[in-house]
Amino acid sequence: MSHFTPMHSLLRPLAVALVIALGLAAPVMANSTDVALEEGSDAAPTKSAMATAKTVLAIINAARVKEGCGPLKLNSKLMAAAQTHATNMAEKDFFGHSNKDGSKFSGRVKRQGYKFHMVAENIAAGQSSAEQVAYDWLGSAGHRKNIMTCKLKDTGIAVGYQADDKPIMGNSKPFYYYWVQVFAAP
Repeated sequence: MSHFTPMHSLLRPLAVALVIALGLAAPVMANSTDVALEEGSDAAPTKSAMATAKTVLAIINAARVKEGCGPLKLNSKLMAAAQTHATNMAEKDFFGHSNKDGSKFSGRVKRQGYKFHMVAENIAAGQSSAEQVAYDWLGSAGHRKNIMTCKLKDTGIAVGYQADDKPIMGNSKPFYYYWVQVFAAP
């Protein structure tokens, strides 16, 4: 599901209803208490996390350039915000832009110390590769809108994996992979 304030209030209930009604076990996308990284964390992403983020970013930036937007740049604070949420969704068995405690992505970004005047978030679940999630986001109108918002300059991309994941949201199978891309403009 793509999330770009205030569209989430219209799209999220529809997306959740469709997921529940269809019993999707395939990858899904969508327009709590943070557990992964502490507030204002300076923790550097692992080599594999950076490689995954760079794979998604290369695909996203190629599409942005074709549309006349400048490339996004990876930002360590946005990476931390994305990783926190991806890990939370995987470990706490939920899928959404809001954490289980009701906090929003803008709060996660602020807690990492990034000062923004515009922020957006894409999430997805079930895609097992960076390429798959990037192309799924580009193929979804709401996600593509966030990606192609040329005013957004910085990004953070992360995946959370839960080997013993359990089905959520009425799905018959677990997602295992939970993806987050945060976009912002300082």
